[in-house]
Amino acid sequence: MNKWQKWAAAGVVAVIWCMPLWGQAAEEIGAEPEEIPANTEIKTDTSRADDWFSKQDSSEEKGALAKALEKKRQQNGQGAEAQSKKERYVFLLEDNGFAYYLDSQNARWRDIPYSESEKILDVWIRLVKLEPDEEYSYPQKYFLEHYYLRPKTQQIQFLSELEVAGRPDNAIKERPYSVHNWENIVSGSLEDEIYHSVMKVMKKKNQFWPAHTSVRDVLEDVFRISL
Repeated sequence: MNKWQKWAAAGVVAVIWCMPLWGQAAEEIGAEPEEIPANTEIKTDTSRADDWFSKQDSSEEKGALAKALEKKRQQNGQGAEAQSKKERYVFLLEDNGFAYYLDSQNARWRDIPYSESEKILDVWIRLVKLEPDEEYSYPQKYFLEHYYLRPKTQQIQFLSELEVAGRPDNAIKERPYSVHNWENIVSGSLEDEIYHSVMKVMKKKNQFWPAHTSVRDVLEDVFRISL
């Protein structure tokens, strides 16, 4: 048997050996697709894209950027609150272990009783201890003092003092106004410091003189100069 005959015989054997595999493949190609049982439920995603984003926002696992933005918002809110409180309570002085602050929001000019021309300044002073008490309390206790200031005569009148923890009670007892309760300011006294510190703050706020006060009134009432 020559070389070509050997190759032909090998090819015949290979064809005979592969015939069963070709038949099986042909049957699979021609077979009908398998049917899906009728009771099989096909699940589809009916949620909206917005719902997906909402879930991401409400997730407890927040990214670094989201955490940084949230922290910044909280700091801005706290900063605004602290700034508002700082602008309302203006520092005046320190004395006897207390810091004195003017409640600039409630400082106002009012007519002196029994007079239609003279004005007095109605102020609340907040006293905060520089050193906290040995017995800790929350919220921190402080004091409120109510005064009338009379620029015309440079006098002061004390009305009441309150010890406060948290929000003060609006139902307070004060001694009534009396022309006999005006006190002359003694140089170097605590009342002297309070009076001039308050008037200095009011001047900075352009509220040193009551509204509609003329230059003539100022000269006559304070400097005792008649025109």
